[in-house]
Amino acid sequence: MIAYATDGRTESQPKEYQELFIDLDVLLDKAGYSNPNEFKTIEAFYGACGSTWASRRKLVGEIYSDVIFDIGRRKRTAKEPRNWLIVNALLNENDQLTPIQNQWLKAKNFIYSTPPDYENSIKESINSVESCLKVLRNDKSSTLGQLIKKQSNLDADIIKLISSAYGMLSNKDFVRHGGTSPQPLNEAEATFFLEFAASAIIYLVAKSKADSNSSK
Repeated sequence: MIAYATDGRTESQPKEYQELFIDLDVLLDKAGYSNPNEFKTIEAFYGACGSTWASRRKLVGEIYSDVIFDIGRRKRTAKEPRNWLIVNALLNENDQLTPIQNQWLKAKNFIYSTPPDYENSIKESINSVESCLKVLRNDKSSTLGQLIKKQSNLDADIIKLISSAYGMLSNKDFVRHGGTSPQPLNEAEATFFLEFAASAIIYLVAKSKADSNSSK
């Protein structure tokens, strides 16, 4: 689709570029990424990007910016979050959960960006847990605080931990809720929430699987 949008279109091209799109999907999967491209047809892509080559290239760059940034970070041997591979494997098993992989990647990239954005990293980390619960509960309208209270199958102390993390952000003038006051946050705190989100996702997905298997 990228080549199709940036190299003109002729009747002979659709099959070739469909194969290219599949190849890209496979390569991203092998590298541990889900494909962040939400456009499933060339018409939808054209509708969003405008009519000029520059606008198309700009949109493609925006779509893959987090993946490209993380690949660059990995080339520079920056440290990898401890649970990165585990979370990726879990989220890749379920097509409905793969968008959360992109959300968690964005949280990681905010830490390593220049300058780093710790507030938005923490926001995306907590949002990834919320998104995971929304998928597992099939409930798109409730907040994380509401969703976690409905999880009667979870350990009570873990429910308190996740609720406390959500509550801490909700009770501050924080970026999650559009706060504008600077927060005294650093890399250690952003990394803590990134790893906490990973552990929470691993736990929630594992419990959901166990419950599904026991009900069969």
